[in-house]
Amino acid sequence: NFGNWQQMVGDQTGDDVFSGQDTGAQNSQVNIPDLVFVSCKYCGDNLPKETEKLIDHCKACEVPHREDSTYSFMCIFCEYHTYKRSDMRRHVRKEIGDKPFVCNLCGHGFTVKSNMTAHYNMKHT
Repeated sequence: NFGNWQQMVGDQTGDDVFSGQDTGAQNSQVNIPDLVFVSCKYCGDNLPKETEKLIDHCKACEVPHREDSTYSFMCIFCEYHTYKRSDMRRHVRKEIGDKPFVCNLCGHGFTVKSNMTAHYNMKHT
C-alpha cells in the first residue's frame, strides 16, 4: 500500500515522509539508488524496477490464470508468457529498458550479450 511505499522511500532517503519534513539526510549519503517502481497489471503490487525481482513476480503472482505450462512466467506489462526464465529475462529487460551489456568502444547498450558481441564484430573490427 501507499503508506508502506512512503516508509520505504523514507528509509532510503532519510526523510520523514509522513511529516513532510526534509531532514536533509539524503544529502549526507552517497550513491543512493534511484527508487523506481512499476506496477503489476494483474495484482497491482508496486515492484522495484529490477529485472530479477520482476521475473520472480512474473512467476509468483497468483492473480493471473495460467492455462498450461507455457504460462509459468507471465509478463506483468503485456500478454507475453513463457516457460523459460531466460526468455522472460530478455523480455523484461526490453520492457523496462534495461541494457546491462554495454559496448566498451561506443557505449551502446544491449539487453543480451550476444547482440553486443555481434555489434562489436560488425562495427568495431
